[in-house]
Amino acid sequence: MDENIILFIVNLFVFVLCAGLYIIIPGLTRKSFLFGVKIPPQESDCPQAAGIRKNYTISCLTSSAVSITLCVLQFIFWRDKTVIAALYLPLLVIAVYLVSFIPGWKKAVKLKEEKGWVVSNALFAETNSSHTRGDLSALPFGWYIAGFLIVIISIFAAVLRYPLLSDSIPVHFNYNMEPDRWMDKSWRAVLQMPLLNTGLLALMFLVGVSVEKAKLQLDPNNPRLSFAQHKVYRKRMGHVLGFLTVVITVIITMSVFLSVFPDAALSGRKYFFWCIMVLSLLAVFPVIVVTIKTGQGGCKVKINLDETGDTNAGNSDSEGIKGRGDDRYWLLGMFYYNPVDPAIIVEARFGTKLSFNFARLSVKTGVLLFFIALAAMYFRLTAALL
Repeated sequence: MDENIILFIVNLFVFVLCAGLYIIIPGLTRKSFLFGVKIPPQESDCPQAAGIRKNYTISCLTSSAVSITLCVLQFIFWRDKTVIAALYLPLLVIAVYLVSFIPGWKKAVKLKEEKGWVVSNALFAETNSSHTRGDLSALPFGWYIAGFLIVIISIFAAVLRYPLLSDSIPVHFNYNMEPDRWMDKSWRAVLQMPLLNTGLLALMFLVGVSVEKAKLQLDPNNPRLSFAQHKVYRKRMGHVLGFLTVVITVIITMSVFLSVFPDAALSGRKYFFWCIMVLSLLAVFPVIVVTIKTGQGGCKVKINLDETGDTNAGNSDSEGIKGRGDDRYWLLGMFYYNPVDPAIIVEARFGTKLSFNFARLSVKTGVLLFFIALAAMYFRLTAALL
């Protein structure tokens, strides 16, 4: 089995996995939202809403099938371009999402208008009574400490091995873990992967903090239950993100060891590839399981309120959120833009993810820098692969 076949299989796996996740997302979203449109929860299962979800599923399946077909045709007719395809074809996953979601959003907007559904635009956020939100005491620091220790080990290994390395350092390996690209010996060549590992660790930690610090959006009809579900959601997502962080740092550290211990890497190369594959699957599996079992903001979690022991949670210290419950501030049902709302991170209206308030300058700056960095990375990788 050569590298092209492996990359082709990875591409197919990405398309199938994303298609499956997209299809189940409507079932993980709160009943008060229909494709980004706020509706009466009791109308979530009406025939028209069910029809919109059905059309969305068909669109997901159709567009995913088209993407998979393109992937297969590329492999059959341009097999030698599979490396480039592995870089660009996954971008079709975004197109699949947009092609499926936006028509559903338009139909949901029209349905709400036709039915004359009137819903309160008020949402509530838990403030002081979300006991652990301010001091981050519920954040699973153990995962990030473990990741930090792994990164430190990789840096020490690179520094200690530097004097013993040859004039050329392997920086890329094929599927057999054989080096196929080298760089002249330099501190930059040796430390680029450990520094990347450090940056990703910091980024994942910030994501974990963001999940913990984001204000709870409570259901005003049952604030106690909503509060309890959110606590479970944060706890589960915190551990999932922490576990994902450790797996990522381990995978990158393995690449560091391949570069600074090339002889050992060659002797154990048949194990490295499969270790990376297994670790990658381990990173994905918990995310999928927790997402399915938890739902948006914990809405899928079954809780016995009599056993929580927190009788006041969600009943006090809440504040209204201006505009966050108003459809006018949600462009395409996906992008939140509200200059009045001071929040930076908000709960999205579709699926279990968080979103941003794009009216905030910090968010605009961050998004711009992200796309600049992404474009630069694609340009560099494309130039290196062609």
